[in-house]
Amino acid sequence: MDDLPPAFSLWRGLLSALAGAAVAGFVALRFDAPIWVAPAVGVAIAALAYLIATRKDRRRRRVAARPFPEAWRAILEEWVGFYRDLDASARVRFEREIAIFLDEQVITGPRGAALDDELKLLVAASAVVVVFGRPGFRYPQLRDVVVYDQAFDDEYNVKEDGNILGMVHGQGPILFSARSLRQGFRGEHDGRNVGYHEFAHVLDFEYGRADGVPGFMPWGAIQPWLKEMHSETAKIE
Repeated sequence: MDDLPPAFSLWRGLLSALAGAAVAGFVALRFDAPIWVAPAVGVAIAALAYLIATRKDRRRRRVAARPFPEAWRAILEEWVGFYRDLDASARVRFEREIAIFLDEQVITGPRGAALDDELKLLVAASAVVVVFGRPGFRYPQLRDVVVYDQAFDDEYNVKEDGNILGMVHGQGPILFSARSLRQGFRGEHDGRNVGYHEFAHVLDFEYGRADGVPGFMPWGAIQPWLKEMHSETAKIE
């Protein structure tokens, strides 16, 4: 599980130990207690601090270690061409990322309505495909995802002539049309996958504004990225 956090985090361990030592020092100076009390309190505080600091990483490792449901695998096989094209080891990593995303992410229909596994997996696959080339990457800010039955308008009303297939802002939920999400995976190589499109916007909005540059990109890569982006955009236009 090289793409997951290590079982032990050295820097978090050191910070926790420092916190424990600081509390132990305070107890030793302020209270007339037996000599063993301050070290015991320090150890307890260090352990608690470490457990709190690593709770998300430990949960992710537990989720990743669970057997991947065969029903989910069948849905990915049917719908996600990217997954079908992966070799065996890459499929395992893809499935881990899917499981972690679904564990952490709220995905519902309008007003909290339940969705079937197929739609949830298409949302998760959209998110994972976009960042699969960066092992270990996690979306910096997870948002609720709301999936409408069909396209919708600016007032979020579902209608046959709705013109919005998906939407994401700097804050707030990610919105999809279920019909468009499915259509995007049926024609996955036509460049019209609304799932990929909206999760690319999520990365773009990491620092609150959309400028076409993902927030995680190193400064030295920005200019080559912009040049390539403008070149590819010109081909589309």
